[in-house]
Amino acid sequence: MGFLNLSAWRPVGGNRVAERRSRTSFAQPPRYYYDNLRDFQAIVDRYFEVNGKRPTDVAELYLWQLEQDGALDDDVRARELAELLCFYDIEPNSLLAMVAIRPDHARVAEAFLEARRTRRTQGHRPPQRIPIERGLA
Repeated sequence: MGFLNLSAWRPVGGNRVAERRSRTSFAQPPRYYYDNLRDFQAIVDRYFEVNGKRPTDVAELYLWQLEQDGALDDDVRARELAELLCFYDIEPNSLLAMVAIRPDHARVAEAFLEARRTRRTQGHRPPQRIPIERGLA
């Protein structure tokens, strides 16, 4: 499972204390995402068992899970799953699930929903990958 290497954190100077709490009252605490990490790992493992390969990105896993649930046309379930999966990623060279710590969860969730819309209208997912680390590259 993923972990945080807190010894790698260094102060950047100034007198502001680094803070990892959400400033939005509706956001779940980080522990919530670590508690659901096993569920995400189970989805990754089921995908590998069925397809025999690693998912290209979390968007592929998202679309596959919607198909498995029979919820590709269910807007509420699609949004809930996108909002949950946008907090996770798969380690680059393994099938190990991890919590992705980044500030733009809403952008990733919208990219998942856009991939779903493209899948429903055109019959395939968008040609480009939707990796979590796209903003970092």
